[in-house]
Amino acid sequence: MLNNLPRLLIVDDDDLNLEVLVECLREEPYELVQARNGAQALDLLRQDREGFAGMVLDRMMPGLTGLDVMKELKADEHFQWLPVVMQTSAASPREICEGMEAGVFFYLTKPFAPQVLRRLVSAAVEEGRKWQSVARNLRVQVKTIGSLQQGRFRVQTIDEAYDVALLIGQACPDSEKVAFGLNELIMNGVEHGNLQIGYDEKTQLQETNQWEEEIARRQMMEEHAHKFVEVSFERHAEHIQLTVTDQGDGFDWSEYQEIRADRIMESHGRGIAMAKTLSFEHLEYQGNGNQVVCRVKIQPEACSGQAVPEHAVLERS
Repeated sequence: MLNNLPRLLIVDDDDLNLEVLVECLREEPYELVQARNGAQALDLLRQDREGFAGMVLDRMMPGLTGLDVMKELKADEHFQWLPVVMQTSAASPREICEGMEAGVFFYLTKPFAPQVLRRLVSAAVEEGRKWQSVARNLRVQVKTIGSLQQGRFRVQTIDEAYDVALLIGQACPDSEKVAFGLNELIMNGVEHGNLQIGYDEKTQLQETNQWEEEIARRQMMEEHAHKFVEVSFERHAEHIQLTVTDQGDGFDWSEYQEIRADRIMESHGRGIAMAKTLSFEHLEYQGNGNQVVCRVKIQPEACSGQAVPEHAVLERS
């Protein structure tokens, strides 16, 4: 990496659009690498499989389209956590769903304001760092709880959310994906449920770089100091069930199960949709929205007739 800056791949077949993107990002802390079509983008990525922190990808290009590029990347485990901002004029619910299925969760609709591009790229790169951190930490930890039958955990902070998600992920198939999705759901319970930080309020806090400071402040308040998010783990014959329950007043969860067209260019609000798409066979919010139940499918061969010890029960509070 040049000057240790994260490398950002910018892909567009139109020279003028490419120039606009580069100009908007020129002063940002990235090393910018350009590609003029999908094939060139794939070549650059494959030459340096772990060298890019993110990609801004045009959807409509001759030859390989943006979705074609995503299909190639999805088939390669080296790129499953590469965050992509897809620039497009196609922003209908159906087209957004196509993008999500291809692994795109950040969208830039044309025409766009430079500050929106910068905010989305920053959010995507930060999300990518988080994904890679989950994967890296899971690889270095010894899988000690693969036989866990039941578990119950209490979480109060963002750091604890990450730790518990990693721990539970080790006991599941597709550990990285489960840990990522579970971390999103637990964090949602902490910040939006227990600490009552609403969507619009988080937008303002992120724009002024006060989000983490506000979380720390609220956790010290008497009304929130003793709240926790409970995470339960239950292993069944064919699936693992995870339940996340916070102590907040709930929220209208139906608005966040999919990435809505009117919010696709926001820097947050996609965690539930990503968890539902990437991490779990089934995800369902219950009641007023302060409890979510998820299922992870267990492949029959994963059981292989081995009995799970009845004493393998773990609790943490």
